Amino acid sequence: MIGQRIKEIRNNNNLTQEELADGIISRTYLSLIEKGSVHPSTNVLIKLSERLDCSVNDFMQEVSHFRYNDVEILREIAYYEQKIEQEDYTSLHYFIEKEYEAVEQIPAPDSGRIHLLYAKYFKHSGDRRKLNFHVDRALELLSTVSINQSYIDAVILKVGLLADEDAYESSLDLLEDTLYTILRFSDLDLGVIRIMFEVAECYQKCGEYFTSSRFAARIKKQSKMLHIDYRRDALLLLEGKNLAMLKKFHALDIWTSESQDTMSRLLNCYAKYKNGSIKAAEEKYKDIDFDLEALRQDRILYDIHKELEERLGFI
Repeated sequence: MIGQRIKEIRNNNNLTQEELADGIISRTYLSLIEKGSVHPSTNVLIKLSERLDCSVNDFMQEVSHFRYNDVEILREIAYYEQKIEQEDYTSLHYFIEKEYEAVEQIPAPDSGRIHLLYAKYFKHSGDRRKLNFHVDRALELLSTVSINQSYIDAVILKVGLLADEDAYESSLDLLEDTLYTILRFSDLDLGVIRIMFEVAECYQKCGEYFTSSRFAARIKKQSKMLHIDYRRDALLLLEGKNLAMLKKFHALDIWTSESQDTMSRLLNCYAKYKNGSIKAAEEKYKDIDFDLEALRQDRILYDIHKELEERLGFI
């Protein structure tokens, strides 16, 4: 109970664990105190009370009855969701330190949103183990209600992890189950498009280019109906790679002719080369400034680039 009370007073003072523990004990030890795993000495309690501007007796009082709406966690969740939407991760560790995921009174869907925030943070910071843990918890908790955009975000994060392991069958199982559920029980129009895009990418990665193209066509049709232009450049590139792998080079030439994106220009050059317009391909190719690191991350584009380098002789 003392640990919970220390945590409550610390949060009321807007202090992080590092700020409270600095010069007194380690942050790890303070975390153990707050979790009730260890009992602090009287000397430590005195020093903590001084920093928190309270008395040791205040630590002995009953923890305030937690009421979900009273601490406005929903507002905090929405605030940090917006931060991540803006790709601002700088202050998210303050939210993580509050350990809201351990509060039992928080409803499962909102706890799922908390775990999703953690997952996005750890994806950004490169901690794959924590990313995997929190995205699985987010999926588990968010699945207790009808599918929403948070659940779709979690699905897309999980699919990214599975794709890194070449687990395309598991990726497609998750994506198609999600898509089926949306189409049957929900009206998340944008959610349908987001999931279909992931399905199209997944089919492409496992070499099912015709199926990938069919999903790309469904995305375009759905987007037109909704008057939106979802990930236009990414969809253009996706379909361009499908056309290349299906050897539809005339269509590929037309599809990529207007784009100024480097990767689409590479595909256009490839189309011209395969169509026999060698001179036009050479002229176009030597004007492209390639990002080799980005190319290496895409097997299809990397192989196309490698073939053109060998055939057109610019190495």
